[in-house]
Amino acid sequence: MQEILSQLVELQRMDTRIAEIESVITDMPQQIKALNEKLEKAKKGHDAIQSALHENKKAYTSLEAALSEKKDLLVNSQKKLTSVQNNKEYESVLRELDALKKSVSDGDAQLKDMTALNFKYESEYASINELTENLSKQLDELKNHKVDEDKELQEELAALKAKREEFASGMKKSVVSKYDRVRAHRNNIGVAAVEDEVCDGCYMRIPPQLYVDVKKDKSIYSCPHCQRILYYVKKEEEA
Repeated sequence: MQEILSQLVELQRMDTRIAEIESVITDMPQQIKALNEKLEKAKKGHDAIQSALHENKKAYTSLEAALSEKKDLLVNSQKKLTSVQNNKEYESVLRELDALKKSVSDGDAQLKDMTALNFKYESEYASINELTENLSKQLDELKNHKVDEDKELQEELAALKAKREEFASGMKKSVVSKYDRVRAHRNNIGVAAVEDEVCDGCYMRIPPQLYVDVKKDKSIYSCPHCQRILYYVKKEEEA
């Protein structure tokens, strides 16, 4: 009976490794997908900031040209003030001057705000540009790593499955069938050690008599809680 249980433990070891490899192979595309989504999001942000920066610079240039014209008009109005003929003209020119001064002052303030906005956009553009480049680099590295890793893992997986099949063919079919049935419903774990009346598979306490029977190793016993096949590992003093 000890031999059968030892075979089951070895079979479990191979099945655990097979599951690990399959998980890595499956998980890698998810990592690539997640990184690719981050990159696409960064690219959209990059394009949005680039567009906003372009539009702000375009508006700045247009406002700067309009402000220059107003400043020329202000100079001309100031010159006109010295050549007015009467109070009515004088007051009219003064109103024109006040309006131009306010418009120029508002324009200067707006240009100042737009300059600050340009700095903000340029800083954000530089940051997201760096982020986009880093994500692109990470994605390329991950894809290249996947190609190399997949090849190695697929080779190991194929060899391990062949070894597993050969190993299982030398065991009692009813035992392997029971083990596979339990493993399919218990997170790929079909056998579990038992120590101090506790199953290592589900961490539940088993009946004392069952624990004694498992220790005697005269038959195959299952945990009454998780149905995993139980085996007992002798302690050093017992060994």
